[in-house]
Amino acid sequence: MKGKVVYLFAFDVAAEFRTSEIVTVMSQKPHPFGINLGPAAPKDVRLYFPRVVALPATPHASNLGPVTLTTVIKVFDVGVLSISFDVGFDVPDLATLTPYHQLAVDQAPLQRRAEDLCRQVTAELRPFMVKPADDARSPEAYTIFCLETLDGDPERPVTEWVRARRQELAQVLGEESSGPPLDPSQVAEMFRVAQSYSVDDHTVIDWDAALVIDRGGYFDDVLYMIELANLQLEEFRLLDDRLDAFFLRAYDDVDSYFAHRRIIRGPQKVMKSLRSIRMDVTKMSEEVTNITKFVGDWYLARVYLGCKERFHMAHWESSVDQKLNQLDDLYSIVTSEINNRRMLLLEAVIVALFLIDLAALVFIRP
Repeated sequence: MKGKVVYLFAFDVAAEFRTSEIVTVMSQKPHPFGINLGPAAPKDVRLYFPRVVALPATPHASNLGPVTLTTVIKVFDVGVLSISFDVGFDVPDLATLTPYHQLAVDQAPLQRRAEDLCRQVTAELRPFMVKPADDARSPEAYTIFCLETLDGDPERPVTEWVRARRQELAQVLGEESSGPPLDPSQVAEMFRVAQSYSVDDHTVIDWDAALVIDRGGYFDDVLYMIELANLQLEEFRLLDDRLDAFFLRAYDDVDSYFAHRRIIRGPQKVMKSLRSIRMDVTKMSEEVTNITKFVGDWYLARVYLGCKERFHMAHWESSVDQKLNQLDDLYSIVTSEINNRRMLLLEAVIVALFLIDLAALVFIRP
């Protein structure tokens, strides 16, 4: 069986990239990424394509023996770098693929290699970044096993081949190379999100790894759908973490303001932070959603929607929306409190002026 393993790493490094101004990435000129949509694609489909560079394939020593590593870097407008590594394989059986989950190149895990490369690219592209991230963040990683040739009858439909090897494939996807066989219910769950377009292809999406089979050897379209979903997951998890950290600070600041009972001066720092974070998060959430505005029965759309389901994207989107609503409530509470205190002050001034005017009428005679 021949094919390749693709390792995806999504890094959020800035609020935005000005991709139109980028001239070179790692000494190479980036070009717009593209995929073959096929005749069945909707005529009005609008796919977002990032800037991409492919580094020369290089041989390396690994924990699985000599490998050739192909590196691809994609730069997205939403401030994300997606780094992927491709490693080809030719194995006698499926069990041989399980160790590829933990591939180490030159005595270092692939994630460390991706992080080092991300730092290099980030330093080079910093002039084109809007609001660069202050701290480095662990990437959202995902592994995809791509099979081009299968054992057995080459004319046999791929779905039949998969059905006959569900237990073996489930162990590969779940990184379960040893131990007792998986329970049928677990196997069924791992194959619950699966799609096929023809008898020569099949895609299985699990939460940590995917299996993509195509006898034609063209994987770019399905891989890009998975990559977009992986990128969105990284962005929504980042937004969720950022909102959590902000609320911890904001609540303390608001409590401190209310404790001092100030009337004239409002919590300017708190209000500015509230406005800023609300605008930033809303903008980022909208931009991340806009890069995948396609739904329906189109095959690639079904692959993408399957990824969203498997990655529990709705949960993360709902969490971000809920916290944005809480942010609005906090903003409203602070604004209402400031207005109430100022109205109280104005009323006190009016009463004082009335008393002064009354005293003047009583005690000051013409």
